[in-house]
Amino acid sequence: MLQRFFSLFLLPFALLLIRVSPPPVVPAQVVLTEDEPACSPCQTLDAVCGAAGSRFCFRRPKSDALASVRADAFGMGEAVPDNTQPFMDAIAYCRAHPDTKLVIPSGVYRFTQTNQIVLSGLRNVFIEGEGASFLFCASGRQILVTDCEGLEIHGLTIDYDRVHDPIDDVVVIRNADPHAHTLDFCFFEKTDVDESMAIKAVTQCDPKSLTFGASGSAKEVYFINLDKPIRSVVKTSPNVLRVTHDGCMDGFADGETYILRHHVYDGEGIRTENSSDITYSGMKIYGGTGCFFVFGVGASHFQILDTYIGVDPQDATGAHVSTAADAIHIANTNGRFRVEGCDISRQGDDALNVHDGLGYIKTVEGDTVQMYASAFRFVPGDTLRFKDEAYRDVPDFSAVIVGADVSGTLKTVRFDRDVSAVLRAGYIAVNTCADSSGYVLRNNYIHENRARGFLLQSSCGLCENNRFYKTSMQAIKIVVDIIPSLWQEGTGVNTLEIRGNTFDHCVVGESSEVITFSTDLNGRPADGFPFANAEITGNTFTAFPGRLVNASNVNGFRFADNTVRADRVRNALRFGASCENLQIGGNDWQGRGAYLAQLPRCKTLREWLLAYSGA
Repeated sequence: MLQRFFSLFLLPFALLLIRVSPPPVVPAQVVLTEDEPACSPCQTLDAVCGAAGSRFCFRRPKSDALASVRADAFGMGEAVPDNTQPFMDAIAYCRAHPDTKLVIPSGVYRFTQTNQIVLSGLRNVFIEGEGASFLFCASGRQILVTDCEGLEIHGLTIDYDRVHDPIDDVVVIRNADPHAHTLDFCFFEKTDVDESMAIKAVTQCDPKSLTFGASGSAKEVYFINLDKPIRSVVKTSPNVLRVTHDGCMDGFADGETYILRHHVYDGEGIRTENSSDITYSGMKIYGGTGCFFVFGVGASHFQILDTYIGVDPQDATGAHVSTAADAIHIANTNGRFRVEGCDISRQGDDALNVHDGLGYIKTVEGDTVQMYASAFRFVPGDTLRFKDEAYRDVPDFSAVIVGADVSGTLKTVRFDRDVSAVLRAGYIAVNTCADSSGYVLRNNYIHENRARGFLLQSSCGLCENNRFYKTSMQAIKIVVDIIPSLWQEGTGVNTLEIRGNTFDHCVVGESSEVITFSTDLNGRPADGFPFANAEITGNTFTAFPGRLVNASNVNGFRFADNTVRADRVRNALRFGASCENLQIGGNDWQGRGAYLAQLPRCKTLREWLLAYSGA
């Protein structure tokens, strides 16, 4: 009734405003299609349909058509103290013999060497690891996949030796004294602890399930981002550590329960770069000291299928964290990927983050700039284009990288021309040779992780039929985000379809909305529309504490045919600065917050009139 009143009363004003100030034209959708590639008799093809009719393909080795060799023929075995060299010998054989299936017999294989294992030059190789488990015993990057075409790793279990080097513990806070800046960490699951243990992050958790996310609260400290935050650690009893700090934990209270991480960004599980047609299927990932699946420069046409990333259900060490950072991290790739049928939980950061990096310029002198660029592609010959401080295009200007020094926090880049007349501090660099667009995320279960479910910061994405449950922060976040000293990522998104998903009890810490579109350029929003053609349709939203959607800088947004159980008045849609061409309708709103939830929150008079009138 209320919405009908607004529609009838405001419609004449909205129609007049449309005549006076027509909305900007929505840009064309990004549609990525490619012809089916030729397959050999030893290959099979997966064809995947994505957003807006996009279509891309993955070639996979056909397991039953390959010549087979056993890993134990190269000396791999459960009794071997370190299987690094025998496994590398097996990989060398596969490199010399394309169209090979490497069978790893059932068993636990230890890897103690700190050097990464390199899988390079493989052509149409299938690694069968069903029943086999790799146990890594040192942090750092474990496996690098590079210069491979047509590689599948199937059924392999990968874990980390938590007995000798735990990833996490849980503690309850006692004797918190904000005046003295002290508190006690009580390790109630252990009888004895080491006062020299690494303490890199503490995050409030559910005191019953001991999973990330405390209801209605989101206390956390990342010690690695602070300057000497812990002054001293004293062991006051076998399982209690008294911590003196710089005040960063003054808000912690007695009785609260926290997950303490000894590792955060201390390594990678499998990094894939300069490779195509890569498949990871049916795997089980039980532990890692940083991000696990990482895809970087030159990676394209890769997929993760039917894989479990979570705590080992049979674990006896009391583990509560699977991977210490992102489960899946994709940056500066050539795109075209799929994640389907996976169960992802308990990771210390996002379930999946896809983006391309930005450079935030600090100084310009002649042909050289210094920039903050934590996740950028610095390849000589790459062409960069630029944005101003408000993320508006710098027209008719580009520069080619001829050299770069990427050591340290500030990166130094030298170009093929003098750029000082055009660029200045605060401008933003975008590498045109990095494009992680084109992806399908389907039928996954994302739950009980520390941060976001999906961070989707590249174009032409389909997020379909996933279940999001008890994410601590947003279930889905779309962002252009620059905090110079920490990260610079997300170049904008055109064409994103979020459909048929279930969002249940998300944002348990009540720190944000379920889905966010936002920009933060060193503390200020962008002007214009980094985001376009976003559709949220046919989803079900249940039991969320705050706003459903908070969107800014979007041109072309459709929210339709969703079922929303809005239990609180604030369970609303909000549209901030620079939102145009909004379509909202056909949604089934239920609960006592429904009468307000269907009305979007707009910032400008024009947006407000158009949205509230239904025009």
